[in-house]
Amino acid sequence: MEKRMIAVIGAGPAGCHYASLVNQDVTLFEEHKKIGIPVSCTGIVTDSIKRVLDIPKELIVSKINTFRIVSPSKKFIDINLDKENTVMDRAKFDQFLLQKALDNGAKLKINTKFIGYKEKDGKLIIKTNKGNYEANILVGADGPKSSVAKFSNLYGKREFLEGLQARVKYKGTPGVTEIRLGLGEFAWIVPEDENIARVGVIGRNVKNDYKTLLNDCKIIEDQSGLVPLYNPKQKLRKKNIFLIGDAATQIKATTYGGIIYGLLAGKYLAENPDTYESVFNAKLGKDLWMSLKMREAMNKMNEKQYNELITIFNKENNKKIIAEYDRDFPTKFIVQLLMKETKLWKLGFSVVAKNMFSKE
Repeated sequence: MEKRMIAVIGAGPAGCHYASLVNQDVTLFEEHKKIGIPVSCTGIVTDSIKRVLDIPKELIVSKINTFRIVSPSKKFIDINLDKENTVMDRAKFDQFLLQKALDNGAKLKINTKFIGYKEKDGKLIIKTNKGNYEANILVGADGPKSSVAKFSNLYGKREFLEGLQARVKYKGTPGVTEIRLGLGEFAWIVPEDENIARVGVIGRNVKNDYKTLLNDCKIIEDQSGLVPLYNPKQKLRKKNIFLIGDAATQIKATTYGGIIYGLLAGKYLAENPDTYESVFNAKLGKDLWMSLKMREAMNKMNEKQYNELITIFNKENNKKIIAEYDRDFPTKFIVQLLMKETKLWKLGFSVVAKNMFSKE
């Protein structure tokens, strides 16, 4: 059987992982000159990355075994993880996935910007700044403001947050990631070693919070970027055009990470394009929806409520639940917490609880 021609716009993790799995004639189009550059991601992943692939040791910068959650009044709790998290060299990770795609037969066009497409004789003519290309399938893996989504009318109503991050000189504790409550919607300090950390905050109008978090640290490299808010109504397909990763708003709103969701989206699309949308929503939609509702509740909290949240989490049984389950998939632990701790309902999680239990 003749292979179908597939154009993948965007050679980030989602696009490259998809191209490494699908047995078709794939061309990756990347508008930047070098894969993985510029970096605009913290590059920390949970143990659930192993559901998708193994990360080579040479890509690992450090391991995280403790999450320290700190309230605005400096009250904190340490969560010792059952399974370590991994901090990656994000640029090398993208390049690693690209090589897997190339090894699978994919072709790469760098410094090539997608302009649009037209349908002709049952095929798609992909327009770029370097000329036109023919394809049977078009995959948009081109980030939050996806040009593929815009051109195909799959863009929908999107909200964006500003993610400000930098690698900085910082005297931190290796293996301990700090989560700072009350700064933006989510703020973090992820150590690479004793002297360098990735420090960032995400939200709306967070420049002052970012300055507070940096606390005059010397910046080594800026890694800021735009992050989409997950849209439960986002369409993932229109005929032979598909969206994956950030282009499909597949970001969990609790920590605003999306690497694993993008990789899984690429996997489901490679397995069967006809069932991709239904399979993704069935397997991951509930967790993305849950993370969105959890974020809405946390965004309404004040300093007193943050302190109360830490008190609740500090109970031994609750710490065990948080440490044991993967934060990428909140449906696996949030029901247990809500059943044990009715105080969480008073902190704004009632909407989460009522909707969650109504769906069980």
